[in-house]
Formats: sequence, structure tokens, C-alpha cells
Amino acid sequence: MHYSVILNPTAGNGRATNIGKEIQEQLRQANVEFDLQTTKDASSVAYFAHRIYQNRQANDTVVIVVGGDGTLHDVLNGLQQVAAPNSLFPLAYVPASKLSRFARAYGIPTDPEKAIHQILTTTTAQDISVGRCRDAIKGTDSYFLNSFGIGFDAALISRASRQRHRKHFRWGHLAFLLHSASVLYDQQPFQLMVTHHQHREPYSKAYLVVINNHPFTDSGVQLASSTGLQQPSLDLTIAERRGWPLTLWQLRQFYRGQLPNSRFANHFSGCKFHCTTPSLEFSQIDGEDRGNRFIDLTFTVTTYPFWQTPLTDKQ
Repeated sequence: MHYSVILNPTAGNGRATNIGKEIQEQLRQANVEFDLQTTKDASSVAYFAHRIYQNRQANDTVVIVVGGDGTLHDVLNGLQQVAAPNSLFPLAYVPASKLSRFARAYGIPTDPEKAIHQILTTTTAQDISVGRCRDAIKGTDSYFLNSFGIGFDAALISRASRQRHRKHFRWGHLAFLLHSASVLYDQQPFQLMVTHHQHREPYSKAYLVVINNHPFTDSGVQLASSTGLQQPSLDLTIAERRGWPLTLWQLRQFYRGQLPNSRFANHFSGCKFHCTTPSLEFSQIDGEDRGNRFIDLTFTVTTYPFWQTPLTDKQ
């Protein structure tokens, strides 16, 4: 087996650089074939993915991502753009941050040595569920491992990403409410139309929309969820503005992961959702800011091979 390593040196506040050195030493000691590519931005990730597709075979190559969930997201989308459905390159992941949502959901240790051992001892790939987002306006497909957010969730992540260090995004309860109130003060509720199981549901005062692939969202909240990486379904949670006292109560429930089960929110599980808005709204995918745009998106579920035995499978 050949291992193609894609390293984002800036991930984990630069921690990934040292992790990359440790991984190279481990791979040398294991006497396996490998190559390492260092990214500069999302475009370089797409270039490396295309080069792997041109020069390697999917049946004897594993792509190891060293970085954060954003890097993993970029590599996944880069490989999906170039590879045929029957020749997908298996992915593996060494998280550079202890806050990785995907690592928690999948069962990947944040210790690099243990993560590499997990990869090297794997003998077969397993398929995991991945969210697919079809943008009808742009005619493009995007894939997400963690979550997709519209409105409040995306605006909160956008504000956090502007902070000097993303590690400060692990807010306490009071800090979360203060930041949330500030975001809500600037945000207007919006009209949302959701189609699910051929039923159209209008929402006139939506402000928080989260489509998650597993319970650990990119806004740092663990939601009570009926879905997971081994299940071919997505969860959709929608909250509408109901006045400040009730809205703050909704946010408290969101922070505690209880909003999907609340009578003050709407929650759906399924394998296909269509969401539209008549106004420009913030959105995020796997914690990456998508900016302010009109929403005409169809969410479905697909699978992708992962070359890493989850910790939960060994328990």
C-alpha cells in the first residue's frame, strides 16, 4: 500500500508541522511507501488531489490528511471532483487540533502516533456517510463531513473565524450567549422553504438552520442527533425567532445540544432536503465560511471510503 500524505502546516495553530515530521518518521520505521505534499491554500489541495488521481491507482493508495477538519473537507471535495465513482481514493485522517469534530464523530485519536497506528493496522476500507449539497444557482456539488449551516450558525462561525486564534472558539456558556446576542442583533430573520418527503414547509422567521451528518457540529455544539457516520441520513434543525426571551432560551438549548428535541424548534431526519431563501443569507460548510448568498440547495447523502478502523469498532 502507498500512502500519499497531504499536510496543511498551518493547521492546529502550526502544530501540524511537527505532526508531519513525526508521521514521516513513523512511516519510515514501518517501511512503507509514501510521499508528502504541503498545501498553501484550497487551490493547492485541489491540485494535489488531481495529481494523485493522475499518478496513482485507487486500489493501492491511501490519502492521509494531516490538518484540521477544513483541510479534510478540501481534500474530500478535491478527490470527488476528479475521481470516478468506482475509483475513489480511500481517505485517512490525522487531526492537528484536539477540537476536531470529525475525529470525535468517527473515533480517531488526537494523538498523532496512535492515529497513524490506527491507519497502518487497517486492512480494508469502510464506507461512511457524507452529505452532498447541490447548488442549483451555480450548478455545483459540494460535500460535507460534519455540517452545513444557514443563518445564525454560519454567522457565528464567520465571527469566530475572524478571531486571531480559532482555539478561542471553545466558548463557555456565558460567552456563547454574549456572542450569540451580538450576532442576533445584526441578523434579520428570513423566509425559508423546505421540501422534505414531497411536503413543502414554509418558515417566515427562520434564523437558525443546521443540516448535520453526525452530532458534532462546526459551531462547537454536540446536538442530540438520530444520525451518524454509519447511517445514510441527515438531520435538519430549524429555529424561528419568537421574541428575545424565547430566542435566548432556544440558544441555550442549542448550546446544550437539546434544540432538536425542543418544542421551540423543528427537527427532521431523512436522506433528502431542499432549502430555498428569497434573500441573501450567510452559510457555512464544515466550518468554512461560504459568504452571503441566495440559497437554493438540495441536500442528499452519499458514501466515501475511509481507511481507518474507528476506535468504537475496537471497544
